[in-house]
Formats: sequence, structure tokens, C-alpha cells
Amino acid sequence: MILNACPYEKPTTLQRLLELNQTPGAKLLAGGTDLVLVMKENKAEPALLIDIKNVPELHGIYAIPGGIFIGAAEPIQEVVEHPLTQVYHALVEGAGRIGCYEIRLRATIGGNICNGSPSADSVPGLLLYDADVVVAGRSGTRVSTLESFLLGPGRVDLQEGEVLLGVNLKTPNPNAKSKYYRCSRVKGMDLSGISAGIYCEGKSNFRIAFGAAWPTVARAKAAEEILNAGPYTPERLQQAIAATLETVHPRRSSMRASPEYKRAMVGELIQMGIEELTGGACNG
Repeated sequence: MILNACPYEKPTTLQRLLELNQTPGAKLLAGGTDLVLVMKENKAEPALLIDIKNVPELHGIYAIPGGIFIGAAEPIQEVVEHPLTQVYHALVEGAGRIGCYEIRLRATIGGNICNGSPSADSVPGLLLYDADVVVAGRSGTRVSTLESFLLGPGRVDLQEGEVLLGVNLKTPNPNAKSKYYRCSRVKGMDLSGISAGIYCEGKSNFRIAFGAAWPTVARAKAAEEILNAGPYTPERLQQAIAATLETVHPRRSSMRASPEYKRAMVGELIQMGIEELTGGACNG
């Protein structure tokens, strides 16, 4: 039960949203699948609740030069089903693992990003495609990489009064493939204990992103550098796995998987993903 009522506004223009968002203690409401829960537990008491669902600039999935734009207020299920997103395989697979169908009709892509969870299922796929975030504030609009936008558990790079408008995704290479893998305690509506997105173009331009392996969802840059330094071989794959394990230090406070389990699965997910996408380890 939400015990304490709070003022509520539902702006219909971006200008009005940005004006309202200057209110100290204001919270933005999109799908509400995270915020409403913490309000029911009295862990959040917004000074002003701003419903952003009617602001046009936060909606839409459409083509832009060199890729597509996905509005922050777009429901997750729309991201899963939209024709323009289908070439972003790991994104669609990861987004499709969020909650259940009913939750995905409410939850938004912007909420999944801005919640700052290391287990966010849509984010590994976004990182694989070098997503940029588009942010608006009273001083104008700025664009930055999604990777730099993620600061830590529950923290993203939104300055006071700023709003995430959406994400830009680059058009992938025609021979690009990607997969999303997720390990959780139970099937169904559970957050991931560890997750991975794997991307490649044939046997080159490998990209790897992990969820719940570090304080934020992040790319495994050391592994990528090794894999992309020369021809793909089984030896190079093992070197990439070893390099990743040197950087992974999961927190022991995690409720969903022990550090030992996560470290063990990191190597398994890299090997399984790359071998599945490339058809098996081989030279050339």
C-alpha cells in the first residue's frame, strides 16, 4: 500500500516535463514497474510524481541516419516485437527475458536503463551495438555512450533536471550475429544471476557484454582486444576467457549467485556463445 500521497503531474510536452523536473525530489514515472514497488514499500516518497508517458519525444522506434532511435518511454514488448529491432538479436532476446508479457507491456526501455541494475536484461544487447543515449535538460540536448552513462548500481549519468529521451543504435554489419544468455535461480520472473551478450561478424569483430559480473553492465574489453588481435583460434579464445576472469570480481552480497558461480559461468558463457555463433572454434 502507498501510504503517503504525493502531487502528480502528467505533462504533454518536453518543455513542461523539463520545467516540472526542476522540482527537488521529483521522480519520473514511466511504466512504474520499479518505482511503484519501492513506493509501496515506503522506500521512496517523491515530492512530485511526473508521469512521462504522454511526452511525444520519449516515444517511437524509427530510422535515423546510420541506425534507429528507440524512445525511452517505449514499452519493452514493443522493443521485442518492432520490425526495426529484429536485426539486433541480443537486444531482442534480452528484452524478451524481462519479467512476463504483462510486465513487458508496462516496463519501458528507459526505465530498464535508468534503474541502473547490473542485471538489466536489455542493456548487454544495447552495449553490443555501441548504443548512445540521448539526454535532454534545460540547457539543451546531449548525446553520450551508454557505457559512460552507467555509473554503478542504481546510478546513471543524469544530472539534476535531466531526462533520458532514448537511445540511438547503429545499423549492424549485414553478417553480424549476436546472442543473449542468462543464468537465473529459477525459470520465469527472476533477475539474472549472470548474463552475457556475444556479438561477432563471421569470425571477427567480437564483442562481449556481461550483466551482474561488475558493478554495471559492461563490455569485456580485455577479451575483445585479444579476440580481435588476430585470426580466431581455440587458443585465442582461451586467452580471452582468462583475461576476463582476471577482471571479474563479483560482490559477495549478491542474493542471486555466489562470486564463485559467476566466475565459473563467465568462461562458460564466452565459450558457448562464441562457438555457437561461429559454428565452432577453428583457424581463419
